[in-house]
Amino acid sequence: MNIAAFDLETNGYPGTSVLSASSIVFDEAGRLLAFFNRFYLPTEPFNRWLVRVHGLTLERLLALRARRPDGSPYFVEDWPDLMAFWDHWNVEGLVIHNARFDMAFLPEVAQLLLPCWCSMRGLTEFCALPGRNRFKPPRLSEAVDAVCCGPRALSATEDIQRAEEAVGDAAAHVSLSDCFQLYRAAARVAANRPDWMDFKTITLPFHTPKGRPHPPSTSPREDGFTVGLLDLERRLLSLGAARQGVIED
Repeated sequence: MNIAAFDLETNGYPGTSVLSASSIVFDEAGRLLAFFNRFYLPTEPFNRWLVRVHGLTLERLLALRARRPDGSPYFVEDWPDLMAFWDHWNVEGLVIHNARFDMAFLPEVAQLLLPCWCSMRGLTEFCALPGRNRFKPPRLSEAVDAVCCGPRALSATEDIQRAEEAVGDAAAHVSLSDCFQLYRAAARVAANRPDWMDFKTITLPFHTPKGRPHPPSTSPREDGFTVGLLDLERRLLSLGAARQGVIED
């Protein structure tokens, strides 16, 4: 069974634009097969308050798109390419941390295509973090720490270990690095406790982002942040089985 870790960075709550979409496909042994990583522009005014969360300024988005201008500049038009990527790699289930947030950015027809396992809810009991209602849902970093490094950590297969050694530090909070962290935890669960992965179809109301596309009034700017993201892609590609995009090279 091929599984895909999936993560988005957005311009706000559901109903706003997606700024980056990433997915990593792996098999039950943890072998990393392929990844999808694209950047998009917002149709509504850019939310500069969220830059402190994901680091994706308009200038950086333009620079990243100039390096790899795949598909439409807007996710609301480009999401079929993501569906084609999952179909090409025979993905049977999605792993998403806080699935009810990310899935709401996909049109309803896309939500129905693949079942999901929400690692945030699915790992709440395992992480056992004190909260008002017994345990609180773990953040992604907390879930990864419990599954990969904690006293009850699940063992890694040779393929997972090889991926971790090749990629190294991928701690920046952007969709591709978050996807890799999610892959680390989910691949261990798939290899050791597949019974935890209760894949279910999630259907949520989809709201098309507001606003009309217009050219940004700024210029592309490359810096250490953009260079680091492109280096993360190269490290993923250094894995022999990994491919980028929909069709194999």
